[in-house]
Amino acid sequence: MQFVRKQRRPPVINIISLIDILVVLLIFYIATTVFKKSEPKIKIVVPSSTHATTTTSATLPSIIYVTEDSKIFLDDAPVDADKLGDLLKSKLAANPDFKVAMKADKGAPFGAIVQVLDAAHAANITDLPTFSTPKPADGGASGP
Repeated sequence: MQFVRKQRRPPVINIISLIDILVVLLIFYIATTVFKKSEPKIKIVVPSSTHATTTTSATLPSIIYVTEDSKIFLDDAPVDADKLGDLLKSKLAANPDFKVAMKADKGAPFGAIVQVLDAAHAANITDLPTFSTPKPADGGASGP
């Protein structure tokens, strides 16, 4: 007895739907990574304030970090306090719309904060906003 063998067709993979899925994933990854501003790995605990407000600025400023052990960073890079003024001057000369803000730890020595303020003054930066967290409505602290 002779059996009839059917010829097998090679399997077909519909690649168009795979391309659609790949494009959607690519758009998702681009959209979520482009708008993320990198935060440096600096541990800063900002003080709280009863008059803290949020800003709605369209452009985010560069941030000067002052740590508890008097280290100063401009964005991600460590900066010597003596060279901070010259660095701010050069950034301001390159971009007249250059904005900067200070984020100092609540345990940072006042001398380091004054060095940052002096460097900003030397670079002709008159507006140096600082970061703080709002206090709770009940005052947030008990005691004197």
